[in-house]
Amino acid sequence: MGIDDFAWRKGYRYGILICDAVTHHPIDLLPDRETATLAQWIQGHPELTHITRDRYVRFQDIITTHAPAVIQIHDRFHLIQNLWTLHDRIIRKVLPVRIDLGMRSPPPVPPPQTKAEHHRLENAQRKWAQARTLQKYHAQGYSISRLSRQFNLHWKTVERYLGMTGVPDTTRQKRSKLLDAFHKSVIHWEADGDSVRAIYEKLLKIGYKGAYGSVKNFVADLRKRKRVAAPLDIEYHSRRDIRRILWQNHLEVDAERDIINRILQQYPKRQPVYAFVAGFRECIAEKDHVGFTELILFEQQRRDPLTKHFIRRLLTDFKPTVHALMYNESNGFVEGNVNRLKTIKRIMYGRAGFRLLRQHMLYRPL
Repeated sequence: MGIDDFAWRKGYRYGILICDAVTHHPIDLLPDRETATLAQWIQGHPELTHITRDRYVRFQDIITTHAPAVIQIHDRFHLIQNLWTLHDRIIRKVLPVRIDLGMRSPPPVPPPQTKAEHHRLENAQRKWAQARTLQKYHAQGYSISRLSRQFNLHWKTVERYLGMTGVPDTTRQKRSKLLDAFHKSVIHWEADGDSVRAIYEKLLKIGYKGAYGSVKNFVADLRKRKRVAAPLDIEYHSRRDIRRILWQNHLEVDAERDIINRILQQYPKRQPVYAFVAGFRECIAEKDHVGFTELILFEQQRRDPLTKHFIRRLLTDFKPTVHALMYNESNGFVEGNVNRLKTIKRIMYGRAGFRLLRQHMLYRPL
Protein backbone atom coordinates (compact mmCIF):
# COMPACT_ATOMS: atom_id res chain seq x y z
CA MET A 1 0.00 0.00 0.00
CA GLY A 2 0.97 3.68 -0.22
CA ILE A 3 0.38 6.47 2.31
CA ASP A 4 0.62 10.24 2.16
CA ASP A 5 -0.68 13.18 4.19
CA PHE A 6 -2.87 16.06 3.00
CA ALA A 7 -4.28 19.30 4.43
CA TRP A 8 -8.06 19.03 4.66
CA ARG A 9 -8.99 22.12 6.72
CA LYS A 10 -7.86 25.73 6.93
CA GLY A 11 -5.20 26.09 9.56
CA TYR A 12 -3.31 23.13 8.05
CA ARG A 13 -5.09 20.30 9.80
CA TYR A 14 -3.68 17.16 8.17
CA GLY A 15 -5.15 13.76 7.44
CA ILE A 16 -3.70 10.60 5.87
CA LEU A 17 -4.69 9.01 2.55
CA ILE A 18 -4.07 5.26 2.21
CA CYS A 19 -4.16 3.59 -1.22
CA ASP A 20 -3.91 0.04 -2.56
CA ALA A 21 -0.64 -0.44 -4.45
CA VAL A 22 -2.25 -3.00 -6.81
CA THR A 23 -5.52 -1.28 -7.80
CA HIS A 24 -4.25 2.26 -7.03
CA HIS A 25 -7.64 2.99 -5.43
CA PRO A 26 -8.04 4.74 -2.05
CA ILE A 27 -8.84 2.25 0.70
CA ASP A 28 -9.10 4.62 3.67
CA LEU A 29 -8.93 8.24 4.73
CA LEU A 30 -7.80 9.05 8.27
CA PRO A 31 -8.89 12.33 9.90
CA ASP A 32 -5.45 13.17 11.33
CA ARG A 33 -1.86 11.99 11.28
CA GLU A 34 -1.47 11.38 14.97
CA THR A 35 0.56 8.37 16.09
CA ALA A 36 -2.37 6.55 17.69
CA THR A 37 -4.60 6.90 14.61
CA LEU A 38 -2.16 5.46 12.10
CA ALA A 39 -0.83 2.85 14.54
CA GLN A 40 -4.36 1.53 15.16
CA TRP A 41 -5.03 1.27 11.43
CA ILE A 42 -1.77 -0.57 10.74
CA GLN A 43 -2.35 -3.01 13.61
CA GLY A 44 -5.77 -3.79 12.16
CA HIS A 45 -4.23 -4.86 8.82
CA PRO A 46 -1.66 -7.60 9.50
CA GLU A 47 -1.70 -8.59 5.82
CA LEU A 48 0.53 -5.63 4.86
CA THR A 49 3.86 -6.55 3.24
CA HIS A 50 5.05 -3.34 1.48
CA ILE A 51 4.41 0.35 2.25
CA THR A 52 5.50 3.20 0.00
CA ARG A 53 5.78 6.61 1.62
CA ASP A 54 7.62 9.92 1.65
CA ARG A 55 10.31 10.79 4.23
CA TYR A 56 7.96 12.11 6.92
CA VAL A 57 9.57 11.14 10.25
CA ARG A 58 6.33 10.13 11.98
CA PHE A 59 5.52 7.59 9.26
CA GLN A 60 8.93 6.03 9.79
CA ASP A 61 8.53 5.76 13.58
CA ILE A 62 4.99 4.36 13.50
CA ILE A 63 5.62 1.71 10.84
CA THR A 64 8.93 0.63 12.40
CA THR A 65 7.31 0.28 15.83
CA HIS A 66 3.99 -1.37 14.95
CA ALA A 67 4.84 -3.28 11.75
CA PRO A 68 8.58 -4.03 11.82
CA ALA A 69 8.27 -6.84 9.25
CA VAL A 70 6.74 -4.57 6.60
CA ILE A 71 9.13 -3.45 3.84
CA GLN A 72 9.18 0.34 3.71
CA ILE A 73 9.96 2.01 0.36
CA HIS A 74 10.73 5.67 -0.13
CA ASP A 75 9.29 7.51 -3.09
CA ARG A 76 11.99 8.19 -5.71
CA PHE A 77 10.36 11.46 -6.72
CA HIS A 78 10.80 12.87 -3.22
CA LEU A 79 14.44 11.75 -3.17
CA ILE A 80 15.12 13.69 -6.37
CA GLN A 81 13.11 16.62 -5.00
CA ASN A 82 15.24 16.67 -1.83
CA LEU A 83 18.40 16.46 -3.94
CA TRP A 84 17.21 19.43 -6.04
CA THR A 85 16.65 21.44 -2.85
CA LEU A 86 20.23 20.65 -1.79
CA HIS A 87 21.57 21.56 -5.24
CA ASP A 88 19.65 24.85 -5.27
CA ARG A 89 20.75 25.79 -1.74
CA ILE A 90 24.43 25.15 -2.53
CA ILE A 91 24.23 27.10 -5.79
CA ARG A 92 22.75 30.09 -3.94
CA LYS A 93 25.44 29.84 -1.26
CA VAL A 94 28.49 29.40 -3.51
CA LEU A 95 27.73 31.27 -6.74
CA PRO A 96 26.94 34.99 -7.23
CA VAL A 97 23.73 36.08 -8.92
CA ARG A 98 25.54 36.82 -12.18
CA ILE A 99 28.70 35.07 -13.35
CA ASP A 100 31.20 36.24 -15.97
CA LEU A 101 32.87 33.23 -17.59
CA GLY A 102 34.36 35.26 -20.45
CA MET A 103 32.07 33.66 -23.02
CA ARG A 104 28.62 34.05 -24.45
CA SER A 105 25.75 32.28 -22.79
CA PRO A 106 24.49 29.35 -24.90
CA PRO A 107 20.94 29.56 -26.16
CA PRO A 108 18.65 28.22 -23.43
CA VAL A 109 17.27 24.73 -23.84
CA PRO A 110 13.55 25.14 -24.45
CA PRO A 111 11.57 23.87 -21.46
CA PRO A 112 8.97 21.12 -21.90
CA GLN A 113 5.79 22.38 -23.53
CA THR A 114 3.22 23.45 -20.96
CA LYS A 115 -0.47 22.63 -21.22
CA ALA A 116 -1.27 26.26 -22.11
CA GLU A 117 1.39 26.29 -24.87
CA HIS A 118 0.02 22.99 -26.20
CA HIS A 119 -3.50 24.48 -26.36
CA ARG A 120 -2.18 27.62 -28.11
CA LEU A 121 -0.40 25.48 -30.73
CA GLU A 122 -3.50 23.36 -31.33
CA ASN A 123 -5.61 26.51 -31.67
CA ALA A 124 -3.12 28.00 -34.16
CA GLN A 125 -3.23 24.81 -36.26
CA ARG A 126 -7.06 24.87 -36.27
CA LYS A 127 -6.97 28.50 -37.43
CA TRP A 128 -4.57 27.63 -40.23
CA ALA A 129 -6.75 24.70 -41.34
CA GLN A 130 -9.79 26.98 -41.45
CA ALA A 131 -7.78 29.67 -43.22
CA ARG A 132 -6.83 27.23 -46.01
CA THR A 133 -10.48 26.26 -46.40
CA LEU A 134 -11.50 29.92 -46.71
CA GLN A 135 -8.68 30.60 -49.17
CA LYS A 136 -9.83 27.63 -51.29
CA TYR A 137 -13.41 28.94 -51.50
CA HIS A 138 -12.22 32.49 -52.08
CA ALA A 139 -10.13 31.31 -55.04
CA GLN A 140 -13.32 29.74 -56.47
CA GLY A 141 -15.02 33.17 -56.43
CA TYR A 142 -16.70 33.33 -53.01
CA SER A 143 -16.82 36.88 -51.65
CA ILE A 144 -15.71 37.85 -48.16
CA SER A 145 -19.28 38.64 -47.07
CA ARG A 146 -20.52 35.27 -48.31
CA LEU A 147 -17.72 33.44 -46.52
CA SER A 148 -18.52 35.45 -43.39
CA ARG A 149 -22.16 34.32 -43.44
CA GLN A 150 -21.41 30.72 -44.40
CA PHE A 151 -18.73 30.14 -41.73
CA ASN A 152 -20.31 32.40 -39.11
CA LEU A 153 -17.21 34.62 -38.83
CA HIS A 154 -16.75 38.37 -38.71
CA TRP A 155 -15.71 39.76 -42.07
CA LYS A 156 -12.49 41.15 -40.59
CA THR A 157 -11.61 37.67 -39.32
CA VAL A 158 -12.24 36.24 -42.80
CA GLU A 159 -10.06 38.96 -44.28
CA ARG A 160 -7.25 38.16 -41.83
CA TYR A 161 -7.51 34.42 -42.56
CA LEU A 162 -7.31 35.06 -46.30
CA GLY A 163 -4.02 36.86 -45.73
CA MET A 164 -2.42 34.00 -43.78
CA THR A 165 0.57 32.21 -45.30
CA GLY A 166 1.20 29.65 -42.56
CA VAL A 167 0.46 28.54 -39.00
CA PRO A 168 0.25 31.65 -36.75
CA ASP A 169 3.24 32.18 -34.47
CA THR A 170 2.37 31.26 -30.86
CA THR A 171 5.73 32.17 -29.27
CA ARG A 172 5.73 35.07 -26.83
CA GLN A 173 8.35 37.72 -27.37
CA LYS A 174 10.61 38.81 -24.52
CA ARG A 175 9.55 42.16 -23.12
CA SER A 176 12.00 44.91 -24.11
CA LYS A 177 13.42 47.39 -21.59
CA LEU A 178 13.23 51.16 -21.91
CA LEU A 179 17.02 51.43 -21.78
CA ASP A 180 17.65 48.99 -24.65
CA ALA A 181 17.32 51.70 -27.32
CA PHE A 182 19.94 53.91 -25.60
CA HIS A 183 22.74 51.38 -24.95
CA LYS A 184 25.15 52.85 -27.52
CA SER A 185 24.70 56.36 -26.15
CA VAL A 186 25.33 55.20 -22.58
CA ILE A 187 28.49 53.32 -23.61
CA HIS A 188 29.79 56.41 -25.45
CA TRP A 189 29.09 58.80 -22.56
CA GLU A 190 30.59 56.44 -19.99
CA ALA A 191 33.76 56.18 -22.11
CA ASP A 192 33.96 60.01 -22.05
CA GLY A 193 34.04 59.89 -18.24
CA ASP A 194 30.49 61.09 -17.49
CA SER A 195 28.98 60.15 -14.12
CA VAL A 196 25.85 58.06 -13.80
CA ARG A 197 23.83 61.14 -12.85
CA ALA A 198 25.13 63.06 -15.88
CA ILE A 199 24.32 60.12 -18.19
CA TYR A 200 20.83 59.85 -16.71
CA GLU A 201 20.15 63.57 -17.27
CA LYS A 202 21.37 63.34 -20.87
CA LEU A 203 19.08 60.35 -21.44
CA LEU A 204 16.10 62.31 -20.14
CA LYS A 205 16.77 65.03 -22.69
CA ILE A 206 16.69 62.59 -25.61
CA GLY A 207 13.48 60.84 -24.56
CA TYR A 208 14.41 58.19 -21.98
CA LYS A 209 11.51 57.57 -19.55
CA GLY A 210 12.91 54.73 -17.46
CA ALA A 211 14.27 54.60 -13.92
CA TYR A 212 17.60 55.95 -12.68
CA GLY A 213 18.38 52.54 -11.12
CA SER A 214 18.38 50.85 -14.55
CA VAL A 215 20.99 53.29 -15.81
CA LYS A 216 23.05 52.86 -12.65
CA ASN A 217 23.09 49.05 -12.96
CA PHE A 218 23.96 49.15 -16.65
CA VAL A 219 26.87 51.55 -16.11
CA ALA A 220 28.12 49.44 -13.17
CA ASP A 221 28.17 46.39 -15.49
CA LEU A 222 30.13 48.34 -18.11
CA ARG A 223 32.75 49.44 -15.60
CA LYS A 224 33.11 45.95 -14.16
CA ARG A 225 33.76 44.52 -17.61
CA LYS A 226 36.30 47.24 -18.38
CA ARG A 227 38.20 46.47 -15.17
CA VAL A 228 38.71 42.84 -16.24
CA ALA A 229 39.33 43.85 -19.88
CA ALA A 230 36.29 41.90 -21.02
CA PRO A 231 34.56 42.77 -24.32
CA LEU A 232 31.50 44.94 -23.81
CA ASP A 233 29.29 42.53 -25.75
CA ILE A 234 29.89 39.61 -23.34
CA GLU A 235 26.73 38.45 -21.61
CA TYR A 236 26.72 37.46 -17.99
CA HIS A 237 25.48 33.98 -17.10
CA SER A 238 22.71 34.09 -14.55
CA ARG A 239 22.86 31.85 -11.51
CA ARG A 240 19.56 30.34 -12.60
CA ASP A 241 21.04 29.26 -15.96
CA ILE A 242 24.12 27.79 -14.27
CA ARG A 243 21.90 25.95 -11.80
CA ARG A 244 19.97 24.38 -14.68
CA ILE A 245 23.09 23.47 -16.67
CA LEU A 246 24.80 21.81 -13.70
CA TRP A 247 21.61 19.91 -12.84
CA GLN A 248 20.83 18.65 -16.35
CA ASN A 249 24.52 17.78 -16.91
CA HIS A 250 24.33 17.54 -20.70
CA LEU A 251 28.00 16.67 -21.23
CA GLU A 252 27.29 15.63 -24.82
CA VAL A 253 26.49 19.27 -25.70
CA ASP A 254 29.80 21.05 -26.33
CA ALA A 255 28.62 24.51 -25.22
CA GLU A 256 27.18 23.26 -21.93
CA ARG A 257 30.18 21.01 -21.23
CA ASP A 258 32.44 24.05 -21.68
CA ILE A 259 30.35 26.04 -19.21
CA ILE A 260 30.42 23.21 -16.65
CA ASN A 261 34.22 22.98 -16.90
CA ARG A 262 34.65 26.75 -16.50
CA ILE A 263 32.31 26.85 -13.48
CA LEU A 264 34.10 23.98 -11.74
CA GLN A 265 37.48 25.60 -12.39
CA GLN A 266 36.33 29.03 -11.24
CA TYR A 267 34.49 27.69 -8.16
CA PRO A 268 36.39 24.59 -6.95
CA LYS A 269 34.04 24.19 -3.95
CA ARG A 270 31.41 23.01 -6.42
CA GLN A 271 33.51 20.13 -7.83
CA PRO A 272 32.83 17.39 -5.21
CA VAL A 273 29.20 18.47 -4.83
CA TYR A 274 28.71 18.38 -8.61
CA ALA A 275 30.13 14.84 -8.69
CA PHE A 276 27.86 13.79 -5.79
CA VAL A 277 24.68 15.19 -7.37
CA ALA A 278 25.45 13.63 -10.75
CA GLY A 279 26.25 10.26 -9.14
CA PHE A 280 23.11 10.36 -6.99
CA ARG A 281 20.87 10.98 -10.01
CA GLU A 282 22.61 8.29 -12.06
CA CYS A 283 22.13 5.69 -9.31
CA ILE A 284 18.43 6.59 -9.01
CA ALA A 285 17.93 6.39 -12.79
CA GLU A 286 19.68 3.01 -13.09
CA LYS A 287 18.40 1.68 -9.71
CA ASP A 288 21.94 0.84 -8.69
CA HIS A 289 21.48 0.30 -4.95
CA VAL A 290 25.04 -0.97 -4.45
CA GLY A 291 26.63 2.05 -6.09
CA PHE A 292 24.19 4.32 -4.27
CA THR A 293 25.16 2.90 -0.88
CA GLU A 294 28.87 3.32 -1.66
CA LEU A 295 28.26 6.90 -2.82
CA ILE A 296 26.41 7.89 0.38
CA LEU A 297 28.99 6.27 2.67
CA PHE A 298 31.84 7.97 0.77
CA GLU A 299 30.11 11.33 1.07
CA GLN A 300 29.61 10.73 4.79
CA GLN A 301 33.35 10.09 5.25
CA ARG A 302 34.22 13.22 3.25
CA ARG A 303 32.33 15.39 5.79
CA ASP A 304 31.64 18.23 3.38
CA PRO A 305 29.86 21.07 5.24
CA LEU A 306 27.70 21.67 2.16
CA THR A 307 26.23 18.14 2.14
CA LYS A 308 26.70 17.06 5.77
CA HIS A 309 23.13 17.77 6.91
CA PHE A 310 21.63 16.13 3.81
CA ILE A 311 23.67 12.94 4.32
CA ARG A 312 22.93 12.79 8.06
CA ARG A 313 19.19 13.15 7.41
CA LEU A 314 19.34 10.47 4.68
CA LEU A 315 21.15 7.97 6.91
CA THR A 316 18.56 8.27 9.69
CA ASP A 317 16.10 6.45 7.40
CA PHE A 318 18.46 4.81 4.93
CA LYS A 319 17.00 1.33 4.47
CA PRO A 320 13.73 2.50 2.81
CA THR A 321 15.86 4.71 0.55
CA VAL A 322 17.86 1.68 -0.61
CA HIS A 323 14.56 -0.21 -1.06
CA ALA A 324 13.46 2.52 -3.48
CA LEU A 325 16.24 1.36 -5.81
CA MET A 326 15.61 -2.36 -5.22
CA TYR A 327 11.83 -2.40 -5.84
CA ASN A 328 9.68 -0.99 -8.63
CA GLU A 329 7.00 0.42 -6.32
CA SER A 330 6.69 4.18 -5.88
CA ASN A 331 4.25 6.63 -4.31
CA GLY A 332 3.10 8.14 -7.61
CA PHE A 333 -0.41 6.64 -7.51
CA VAL A 334 -0.92 8.09 -4.02
CA GLU A 335 0.13 11.57 -5.18
CA GLY A 336 -2.36 11.29 -8.03
CA ASN A 337 -5.15 10.42 -5.59
CA VAL A 338 -4.12 13.33 -3.36
CA ASN A 339 -4.61 15.66 -6.34
CA ARG A 340 -8.07 14.16 -6.89
CA LEU A 341 -8.80 14.57 -3.18
CA LYS A 342 -7.84 18.25 -3.31
CA THR A 343 -10.20 18.79 -6.24
CA ILE A 344 -13.10 17.17 -4.35
CA LYS A 345 -12.22 19.18 -1.24
CA ARG A 346 -12.39 22.48 -3.16
CA ILE A 347 -15.72 21.55 -4.73
CA MET A 348 -17.14 20.76 -1.27
CA TYR A 349 -15.58 23.78 0.45
CA GLY A 350 -17.96 25.37 2.96
CA ARG A 351 -20.68 22.73 2.48
CA ALA A 352 -19.44 19.56 4.16
CA GLY A 353 -16.90 18.17 6.60
CA PHE A 354 -14.42 15.35 6.74
CA ARG A 355 -17.04 12.59 7.00
CA LEU A 356 -18.61 13.39 3.64
CA LEU A 357 -15.17 14.06 2.10
CA ARG A 358 -14.14 10.53 3.09
CA GLN A 359 -17.29 9.03 1.56
CA HIS A 360 -16.74 10.91 -1.71
CA MET A 361 -13.12 9.77 -1.88
CA LEU A 362 -13.79 6.09 -1.14
CA TYR A 363 -16.95 5.74 -3.25
CA ARG A 364 -16.58 3.45 -6.25
CA PRO A 365 -19.50 2.83 -8.65
CA LEU A 366 -20.28 -0.81 -9.30
